[in-house]
Amino acid sequence: MALVRRFCGLIGLSLALAGCSAEKPEPEPVPAAECDCPAQTDDARPEAERFRRVSVEMSDLPQWNETDLRPSLLAFQKQCELWARRSPEDPISKSALYGGTVQDWLPACKVLPKYLDALEYHRFYEDYFDAYELVTDESINKLTGYCEPELLVSDRKTEAFSAPIPLRPKDLIEVRLGQFDPALEGKTVWGRVEGTNLVLYPPRADISITSDRVLAWADPADVFFLQIQGSGRLKYENGRVVRAGFDSHNHRPFGSLANHLIKTGEIERSNAGMKGIRDWIASVSDDRAKTAMNVNPRFVFFRERPMTSPDEGPVGAAGLPLVPLGSVAVDLDVHPLGVPMYVESAIPSDQNSPVTTQTLLLIAQDTGGAIKGVRRGDIFFGWGDAAGARAGRMNAEGRFFVFLPQDLTAGPDE
Repeated sequence: MALVRRFCGLIGLSLALAGCSAEKPEPEPVPAAECDCPAQTDDARPEAERFRRVSVEMSDLPQWNETDLRPSLLAFQKQCELWARRSPEDPISKSALYGGTVQDWLPACKVLPKYLDALEYHRFYEDYFDAYELVTDESINKLTGYCEPELLVSDRKTEAFSAPIPLRPKDLIEVRLGQFDPALEGKTVWGRVEGTNLVLYPPRADISITSDRVLAWADPADVFFLQIQGSGRLKYENGRVVRAGFDSHNHRPFGSLANHLIKTGEIERSNAGMKGIRDWIASVSDDRAKTAMNVNPRFVFFRERPMTSPDEGPVGAAGLPLVPLGSVAVDLDVHPLGVPMYVESAIPSDQNSPVTTQTLLLIAQDTGGAIKGVRRGDIFFGWGDAAGARAGRMNAEGRFFVFLPQDLTAGPDE
């Protein structure tokens, strides 16, 4: 049986691969895909020392009048619905304080429907926001892309579907550190209890999945790449479609399969793309492929989520469905969830066309373990083959701007 696999181009590889993803219960965040970016350490400097916000007239933004703002407005409208349920005095971020409070954003949220009805998309931002370019001495400057993969699965183990898509094991404990120290709000660790201590969960090589903790069965390479993406759409043989949503991980660091295969001479650097790695996996024994995959000790567990709307993306860190070309993953130690971010970069239009300089207005609605830095973003391209092709080609430096409400008390740095 030939498997039809639709995976996004972002699978944690180096160089050419991108990325190096009404009142309801609070959803778990879906992290943007991991990537094999240059080694980075957390920068504990206050935001005032990490970057400056330089005021820019909207009319001076690159390609402003030609930029399609509709995806950003859809994402921002969802963000407004979330803010409406919060206290106006709440800061929109406890770590990125330049975003102000919920109250600072509510006037724009209140008037947004009128601008949408009038199709005055640019006018909305021009009337209610100021633009600032982000200037920093940090060397990191990268825009990548990710998407929601689609893969065929089975509800039983077969020769073709031999790897489990794992549910969270019963002994994996989640600790939200903000409950113990307000300075650690938003930080989560996972481990298991040994005696009276919380210790690290085992690495990938030492984890076995029992039959009662399996969401579905799939091709081993598909499961490996799904764990890197963090979420995906599962298509069963009977036509049923559900979403595998991120649940937790073993808190081990991410390791690059591509770098391992390059360093050991298994593949050439020029062939270190998804196809090249899949071809290599198919050409070696199952044990050899498994040993290679184990160089990545990170192991992600999932939970089933209903596919309530095929036209919506997975839930991001903001607790909202991600919008294709309207949502972006950012470093939440630097930027608040919900802030509009205007970017200019070499953005691919499709799989084959030349990459050209384009602009997008994106709403910060997600994050990821590899997304670190002031000028670091991961664009959500959507789902399916076309989105995967674009995400796979997105890997470039860019200019980064943020939009803030005009009445926000925190003024520009310059």
